[in-house]
Amino acid sequence: MTGAAGSLDPLDSAGAPGSAGSLGAAGPLGAAEVWERLLGVRSEADAVAAGLLRMGEDSSEARREGPSQAWREGPSGARPAGSSEARLLVERYLPLCLAGPYVTFAQLGQSLDGFIATRTGDADYVTGEEDRDHLHRLRALADAVVVGAGTAVSDDPQLTVRTCPGTNPVRVVIDPRGRVPLDCRVFTDGSAPTLWVVGARREDGQAVPGRVGDGVEVLTLPDREAFAPRALVRTLALRGLGRVLVEGGGVTVSRFLHERALHRLYVTVAPVLLGDGVPGIRFDGPDVMRDALRPPVRRSTVGEDTLFELDLGASVVGVDVAGAVVERGLGGTGVERDPGGPVVERGASGG
Repeated sequence: MTGAAGSLDPLDSAGAPGSAGSLGAAGPLGAAEVWERLLGVRSEADAVAAGLLRMGEDSSEARREGPSQAWREGPSGARPAGSSEARLLVERYLPLCLAGPYVTFAQLGQSLDGFIATRTGDADYVTGEEDRDHLHRLRALADAVVVGAGTAVSDDPQLTVRTCPGTNPVRVVIDPRGRVPLDCRVFTDGSAPTLWVVGARREDGQAVPGRVGDGVEVLTLPDREAFAPRALVRTLALRGLGRVLVEGGGVTVSRFLHERALHRLYVTVAPVLLGDGVPGIRFDGPDVMRDALRPPVRRSTVGEDTLFELDLGASVVGVDVAGAVVERGLGGTGVERDPGGPVVERGASGG
């Protein structure tokens, strides 16, 4: 088949244009190589160069549904997929990569009846090992991973990338009252840069220490408004942390969702019933069903669990020609920073 102008044709099993069956002269792409290429994708041009998106393919459709025609001979000499695992990686993560360098997304794992932990706080583990691998891949695709103080205290998480290749994101602990103990792993293990976002006073009335340890930066915000989700996203973007994963807990994810600060939400549901416990998504809902939030959704299996990926309809943050960062969110308003400094890539902010 002959593609439209500007498109790239697939290869048939004999190596001629017309079918996606050829493995290419250099052999097929394996899952490991596919993942390495996905880590470098921040735009459609990146995806085409990596051989993960056909030139001329409807990119908006690819963002929503995943690229059904992903394996195309690209300008970089990319090769087609060689396994179902490689194809799955593209289908699941390329839409997120194509969201660009400014996107806020969240993840929760919960029981069928909507709890992320038992009533005693035990969450090891609600979902299965495959979902934990999915979470680590989301971390690897993020510049920053955000948790609230409650999660930092109860779970003492590492928030690092351990089950797949990838750079550790900057760990961001949102702690307005300064209640997270200084011996938590995010402050002591030195595994990744950590940003402790606090108010001026701890809950015991003492001043928050200005220095915690190597690799930990303390950011003091002036007031309650500065802790609002959109304000926090803007603060992180100005530090070069544009791709933000909100990992927990349920209260923090719910705040970001309810205040329309999320572009995507991943919810993994395990086939288990807890009866009661720590709830996942909770916010003041509508009075009638017709006003409920019903975003576009993709479903897939993750081991024995079911993964729901919700597209919440917000556009990404872009950089205009004047150098101002603009967030065009669900509300249709823009948030800008003064032009002057360039947007810094991950790892250059020191946070």
